[in-house]
Amino acid sequence: MFTGIVQKAALHKIVPDANGWELVVHASAFAKIVQLGDSVAIDGACLTVTKIEGELLSFFVSTESIAKTIIAHYQVGQIVNIELPMQPTGYLGGHYVLGHVDATAKVVVLNITPTAWFFKIEVPEQFAKYIVYKGSIAINGVSLTINEVHENVIELCIIPTTLDKTNINQLIVGSIVNIEFDILAKYTEQLLLKRTV
Repeated sequence: MFTGIVQKAALHKIVPDANGWELVVHASAFAKIVQLGDSVAIDGACLTVTKIEGELLSFFVSTESIAKTIIAHYQVGQIVNIELPMQPTGYLGGHYVLGHVDATAKVVVLNITPTAWFFKIEVPEQFAKYIVYKGSIAINGVSLTINEVHENVIELCIIPTTLDKTNINQLIVGSIVNIEFDILAKYTEQLLLKRTV
């Protein structure tokens, strides 16, 4: 489980094969901390560490994960968001993020002001039921608060600190992002469905 409070890392290498891809990420802040088999979130997708070589961490990505996330669009050298799992003794600075990407979504509007960036992101219609005004959402693994809701379009306000520490500042109109909806909304839906059966 993660919190959506991320750091930046760089994609060092992509090695494709018939069963998936090996991603190699230059992550100097985490390389001495993680161990083989640890879970790490890359742009919000929970992946397992398969190799550690100096400051390089390797991950295997299945064909299903490639198809359902922005990993399919990765290029060597690009910046990714990276996060280690939440520690029981740490602060919950964001919200509960599982690292299970629900879908991808498109940036449809970007408004840059001197104090913040405002994004409008169009999410797939079937997930609109999980969108809550002032609720939490994870975009590329970053825990954010929904600023406005217009059917299946959400607005997000990104402050300079978040822009500096994440790859959100790389997004433009038309960019595709990973999106994970709040697990509490999904659990609530399941409980309500079971009560009506």
